[in-house]
Amino acid sequence: MRPEKKLTTIGLSLLLLAMSASVLEAADKWGTPTLNEKYRPQQAWMQKFSETPNVVADTSIAEAIENCNEIVGNGYCTIEVDGDETDFPLEIFRSKTKIVGVDDMEPLTSSKNGTFIYIGDNTQKVILEGLNIQGHSAGNNGIYGIIVEGSKIRNIAIQNNKIHSFSSNSNAHGIAVYGTGTGGKNSIRNILIRDNDIYDMRTGSSESIVVNGNVQRWEISTNSVINVNNIAIDAIGGEGTSPAGTDKNGRVVPGKTDAARFGFIEHNYVENLHISDNPAYGNKESWAAAIYVDGAHHIHIEGNEVVDTAWGYEIGAENCIISKHITMLNNTSDDAYYGDLVLGGYAATGFKADKSINCNPNNTEDANEGHGYVKFLTIKDNAFNTYSGAEESVTLQYRTTNAVVVQDGVEAVNEYGNGSAKGDANAIRVVE
Repeated sequence: MRPEKKLTTIGLSLLLLAMSASVLEAADKWGTPTLNEKYRPQQAWMQKFSETPNVVADTSIAEAIENCNEIVGNGYCTIEVDGDETDFPLEIFRSKTKIVGVDDMEPLTSSKNGTFIYIGDNTQKVILEGLNIQGHSAGNNGIYGIIVEGSKIRNIAIQNNKIHSFSSNSNAHGIAVYGTGTGGKNSIRNILIRDNDIYDMRTGSSESIVVNGNVQRWEISTNSVINVNNIAIDAIGGEGTSPAGTDKNGRVVPGKTDAARFGFIEHNYVENLHISDNPAYGNKESWAAAIYVDGAHHIHIEGNEVVDTAWGYEIGAENCIISKHITMLNNTSDDAYYGDLVLGGYAATGFKADKSINCNPNNTEDANEGHGYVKFLTIKDNAFNTYSGAEESVTLQYRTTNAVVVQDGVEAVNEYGNGSAKGDANAIRVVE
């Protein structure tokens, strides 16, 4: 039998000390590191498309997609459009397809409501580039420019497009990505939304650009969003886009992968965002931010500029979910109606403390939401320049913890603890 090894008193003391340090480090957590570059969407696949179009769409983009199959089989195919095509709504399920607009193309439009361009399940390696997509007023119906929706969708680039004049009293989007699958393998991933001009949008209860649900590894960068009447850019979790689950008490709650995550929001420009002409909110100014993180996690927000908006930025959690691991660096906000930044859940009680709160994302309403939590933030080096807003430049609501917020006017709260706080209180440090 092998002799039993005995731990000396010194060895035991060192082990206990190391274990204590490890526990302390795990418990004492403030802020969060910047999201690793490895999470950026892949782009090498985009180089495989020919610069010379394989197909020119004369009358129908859908027909041109069919011609791709005849010319290159299931290979990479580039389709050129000039704006004379009239076949919206368009559904894209062919992978390895690039649709590119000619310079100064006429707007692509339709008299129909609903979705103009739809990319669905299992589609991979699609580029929409240089298109001019013009909507119209849909009244109380929904109307959407580009929708990417489903599961196992990979490598989508939406770039250098003009999307404008979509108007609805209920819901409209310029670009929306909805991950409806369950689990990481069924997520939408590697999504690039960049260099788009989105303007003159009346989106009702919705947003001009949104990633929602089971979507990971995405980038929203160098877009301009001008003259809109609700949130410009939004990363969402917990709305039931991906199937719900249950907690240990049997309460229906958002699913574990029902959250946009591992995303970058960078160098976007937003101007003239106000709710005062939005019938979905009673045609009066309301708390809508230019850039909003609502239930998403592992997000990096940097170098954005917002001017003349209701709120500049918001990190919140409307549903029974936690927004976490979010960095905000080197952003600017000017002339906001309310203020530059609002943090936390807006309901006075969190869903963890009150088990009677309805957490089913499929049957809750905005008025009964706001029970989520916000954790692990690093916010610094931003220029928040609203001095006469209706609220404080930086407004703290409930349940923002483990946060480092280095901004003028922000006071520390529960800063001597380990980053947590009791009940619905905040825990914020103002130095790193």
